[in-house]
Amino acid sequence: MRILFGLIMLGVAGIAYSQTSQQPFTITISTAKPEVISGDSVYLDVVMTNISDHDVDCTIYASNALDRNYRYEVFDEQGPVPKIRRKYPEIGETGSSFPCMIKPGENSRPSGGMISILYDFHRPGKYTIQVSRPVWGDDQRPGTAMTVHNNQPEVKSNTITITVSGPEVPPDLPR
Repeated sequence: MRILFGLIMLGVAGIAYSQTSQQPFTITISTAKPEVISGDSVYLDVVMTNISDHDVDCTIYASNALDRNYRYEVFDEQGPVPKIRRKYPEIGETGSSFPCMIKPGENSRPSGGMISILYDFHRPGKYTIQVSRPVWGDDQRPGTAMTVHNNQPEVKSNTITITVSGPEVPPDLPR
């Protein structure tokens, strides 16, 4: 009897684990211009696809032409590319929130934006980009891009490559 009870509990735990580890959406990133000239702006399209059996929140928090509900990772041939340091960081950023829900099996409208507002693409070479987004629980809603906790699960996108060519344009020159 104990063995049967143990097997039933193991089965229930396995089902519960598979349901909680299932990601409710996927993220696909792309760009219309995978090759740019040094100093050009770099734009991303980010699309979420709901692969769950319930509605998924795809709210956009746009600030300075970029959806800040995503975490962006940019690497060049030397390693991680640091974020651009703002001249007056004390001013802060403003943004707008655009509510969005996607039904099971549907895609969000492309968001993302100009990633070159956060990362510098002035050096010629190859850059890889990947984005991730937290899986919002019932107790937390998007709209404040900086509320991600370390233990919060997130979904990662595919990785794309941007090739920058031409002479190096110093990042402080007007483009």
